[in-house]
Amino acid sequence: MRRSWRFRYGFMPPFGFWFGTGWPFPRRQEYLRMLEEYRQELEQELREVDEEIQWLKRPPEAGEETN
Repeated sequence: MRRSWRFRYGFMPPFGFWFGTGWPFPRRQEYLRMLEEYRQELEQELREVDEEIQWLKRPPEAGEETN
Protein backbone atom coordinates (compact mmCIF):
# COMPACT_ATOMS: atom_id res chain seq x y z
CA MET A 1 0.00 0.00 0.00
CA ARG A 2 1.39 3.41 -0.91
CA ARG A 3 1.34 6.43 1.32
CA SER A 4 -0.11 9.62 0.00
CA TRP A 5 2.08 12.66 0.69
CA ARG A 6 0.29 15.97 1.01
CA PHE A 7 1.62 19.47 1.08
CA ARG A 8 -0.07 21.55 3.76
CA TYR A 9 -0.01 25.13 4.87
CA GLY A 10 -0.85 25.85 8.49
CA PHE A 11 -2.07 28.83 10.42
CA MET A 12 -1.80 27.03 13.74
CA PRO A 13 1.60 26.84 15.44
CA PRO A 14 4.08 25.92 14.18
CA PHE A 15 3.46 28.44 11.42
CA GLY A 16 4.59 27.61 7.95
CA PHE A 17 4.65 24.72 5.57
CA TRP A 18 4.96 21.05 6.34
CA PHE A 19 4.60 17.72 4.65
CA GLY A 20 2.48 14.97 6.09
CA THR A 21 1.27 11.52 5.18
CA GLY A 22 -2.28 10.34 4.83
CA TRP A 23 -1.71 7.82 7.68
CA PRO A 24 -3.06 9.27 10.92
CA PHE A 25 -2.54 5.96 12.77
CA PRO A 26 0.41 3.55 12.90
CA ARG A 27 0.45 0.62 10.55
CA ARG A 28 -0.97 -2.69 11.75
CA GLN A 29 2.42 -4.27 12.57
CA GLU A 30 3.58 -1.16 14.41
CA TYR A 31 0.35 -1.03 16.40
CA LEU A 32 0.67 -4.73 17.23
CA ARG A 33 4.25 -4.17 18.43
CA MET A 34 3.12 -1.24 20.59
CA LEU A 35 0.38 -3.37 22.17
CA GLU A 36 2.83 -6.21 22.88
CA GLU A 37 5.22 -3.80 24.62
CA TYR A 38 2.35 -2.33 26.64
CA ARG A 39 1.22 -5.82 27.69
CA GLN A 40 4.76 -6.67 28.85
CA GLU A 41 4.91 -3.47 30.89
CA LEU A 42 1.55 -4.26 32.50
CA GLU A 43 2.63 -7.83 33.29
CA GLN A 44 5.81 -6.53 34.96
CA GLU A 45 3.81 -4.06 37.02
CA LEU A 46 1.35 -6.79 38.00
CA ARG A 47 4.25 -8.98 39.21
CA GLU A 48 5.53 -6.08 41.31
CA VAL A 49 2.08 -5.53 42.82
CA ASP A 50 1.75 -9.26 43.59
CA GLU A 51 5.15 -9.21 45.34
CA GLU A 52 4.11 -6.22 47.43
CA ILE A 53 0.81 -7.89 48.38
CA GLN A 54 2.67 -11.03 49.46
CA TRP A 55 5.12 -8.91 51.44
CA LEU A 56 2.25 -7.15 53.23
CA LYS A 57 0.45 -10.42 53.99
CA ARG A 58 3.41 -12.04 55.71
CA PRO A 59 3.33 -12.02 59.51
CA PRO A 60 5.43 -9.32 61.18
CA GLU A 61 8.81 -10.47 62.41
CA ALA A 62 10.02 -9.92 65.96
CA GLY A 63 11.01 -6.31 66.48
CA GLU A 64 9.08 -5.03 63.48
CA GLU A 65 6.74 -2.14 64.03
CA THR A 66 3.03 -2.72 63.28
CA ASN A 67 0.50 0.01 62.64
